[in-house]
Amino acid sequence: MTELAESTVTVVGGGFGGLSAACYLADAGADVRVLEKNDQLGGRASRLHAEGFRFDMGPSWYMMPDVFERFFGHFGREPGDYYRLDQLDPHYRIFFKDGDQCDARGDPAYMRDLFESYEAGAGAAFDEYLATSENHYETAMENFVYEDRSRLRDYVDPDVVRAAPVGLKLLGSMQGHVEKYFEHPKLQQIMQYTLVFLGGAPTNTPALYNIMSHVDFNLGVYYPEGGMGGVVDGVAELGSELGVTYETDREVTELTRRRDGFLVDTVGGTYEPDYVVCNADYAHVERDLLPDHERQYDDDYWEGRTYAPSAFLIYMGVEGEVDPLAHHTLVLPTDWDEHFEQIFEDPA
Repeated sequence: MTELAESTVTVVGGGFGGLSAACYLADAGADVRVLEKNDQLGGRASRLHAEGFRFDMGPSWYMMPDVFERFFGHFGREPGDYYRLDQLDPHYRIFFKDGDQCDARGDPAYMRDLFESYEAGAGAAFDEYLATSENHYETAMENFVYEDRSRLRDYVDPDVVRAAPVGLKLLGSMQGHVEKYFEHPKLQQIMQYTLVFLGGAPTNTPALYNIMSHVDFNLGVYYPEGGMGGVVDGVAELGSELGVTYETDREVTELTRRRDGFLVDTVGGTYEPDYVVCNADYAHVERDLLPDHERQYDDDYWEGRTYAPSAFLIYMGVEGEVDPLAHHTLVLPTDWDEHFEQIFEDPA
């Protein structure tokens, strides 16, 4: 990335992707500016303060701590230099529609006994499932997430070839994968509920996402002191130390390529960087910010895509504890299959 030295880069979008990209670019010597359309950094991890209450408007679980450690470690720092974490116990509480409830914890023995209480042999199956999930996670992270595989020849790399048999097994659905281990519908739901946050259904989400069980039960679930906004502030502070500048209330309206760089038009003025990194939603960038001749896909392509469903969120402040709810409570429906069918096959 030495060609970035002394160049100017505008990063569109101040979510975690944009903030982390800005850090790497600044570390490589670029003069980096982040433009965020909202009045605060964070993107989907924005925060709301109202009537004495503080809300995480997006994610409220801190997971995959190894990813954050790797990120900060690249710059000779660690997460603890910027924010403090508390491990959640339980991770969350699950309510089934028949009134049954259980807690998910990062204690393998507890979870093994819990699964066994629902189905004979499910405790051993849980151990086997987690071991497989861990193997898949490490394979995916080492060979794909942390490696650039943008060229076809990258896939004949020996590491990728060795991982191919595992990858082929993960082309099936999550539903089929989970059913190989557990018969009880409640256990299947516990292993599949994370797909809701991914915007998918058990029948249409690749089995690759079984890695989330390793993330959940092995790596643990945490919460940063002060909320997820504390992590946003930490990454932004690191960026400031590296020389990144931030501008909020700067919605980008158009991106134009020039012979010697780019024009970035915003509601607050125009910028002329050498490079642009766009962390806004892909469809929005293509359809709303780029001229037709710069797009990779036309409108017909985007109109034919299946987007992740939206959600109706209520930010409600309650004083004191509300039994029997936990800090994170999941209510799972009994009509599990019909629930997903209505969302993805027959949306109203």
